[in-house]
Amino acid sequence: MNKQVKIFIIALLMALLQACGGNDESTAKVDTSSPDGAMLSAINALKNNDIKALMQASMSKTDYDKSVAEFEKAKTSPSESDKAQFAQMMGMLTADGAEDQLMAMATPQLEQMRAQLPMLLMMGKGMASQAIESSAEIPTEQKETVTKTANALMDFVSNNDILSEEVTRKAISAAVNTAKSLDMKSLDQLQNMSFDDAMGKASLVMGGVKDVLNVYGISLDDVLSSVKISDVDNQGETAVMKVAYDFLGQSFTQNVKMHKKDGQWLSDK
Repeated sequence: MNKQVKIFIIALLMALLQACGGNDESTAKVDTSSPDGAMLSAINALKNNDIKALMQASMSKTDYDKSVAEFEKAKTSPSESDKAQFAQMMGMLTADGAEDQLMAMATPQLEQMRAQLPMLLMMGKGMASQAIESSAEIPTEQKETVTKTANALMDFVSNNDILSEEVTRKAISAAVNTAKSLDMKSLDQLQNMSFDDAMGKASLVMGGVKDVLNVYGISLDDVLSSVKISDVDNQGETAVMKVAYDFLGQSFTQNVKMHKKDGQWLSDK
C-alpha cells in the first residue's frame, strides 16, 4: 500500500504497538506530566478506541503535526492501484448478502487450514523466536517478553478451535458490520475528509478489530485493564518503569523506557 492508505490506518498500527497494558479507569483523567501518567493516557485512548487521542499521547507535537500535514498532502492523490484494492475490499464486505458470500468463500479452505495448523504452529514457535532474537527493532531487554507473548498466542490457537465454521462466521459478521459502519465505498472520499474525520473512521476500524478478536476469545480490553505500572524511575528527561499485564491467562512483566520530547513523555521505540 502507498502512503495515503498507510496514513489512514496509522492509528491501527500504533494501537498494535501500544497494546501492552492498560487500566480499569478508561475514562479517568491522568497526569501526563509524569511518565506513567503519559503511558496511561495512551492506554486509555486505546481502550476507548480514540485514535486521535492515542496519536496525540504517543507522538510529540512536532511528529503529530507532521502526520496531519502528510495526511492532508497525500489524501488528494491515491494511486489507481490503491483505489482498486480499497473498492474491491469494501465492495465484498458491504454487498447484499456479504456474510453468506464470504462464508461460502471461506468454508472450503477451513478444513485444509485445520489440517495444516498444527505443523504451522510447531514451526512457528521456532521461527518467531529466531525472528525476535535477530530483530534490531525490538530492544534486547524486551525480547524475552515478546517471545513469551508470541508463544502464549500460539499455544492459545493450538488449544482452541479458531477455525470452526461457527467462529469464522461470527468473525466475518464482525468485519462486515465494521465495514458498513465506515460508510466508505472509495478512497476518493478521503479528499473531502478532515484529519479528524479520518481518525474517526480509524477509530471505527479499531473497534472492529477488537470485535473480531473477541470472537476468537482474545480481548484487548481485558489486557488493557490488567496493566500495573510500578517502580517508576524518573530521571527528569528519561525514565524507566515496570509494566505488568495479563495475556491469555499468563502474566508478563517488562521494563519500559520513556523519554521527553518537546516536553512530552513518550515511550522509546
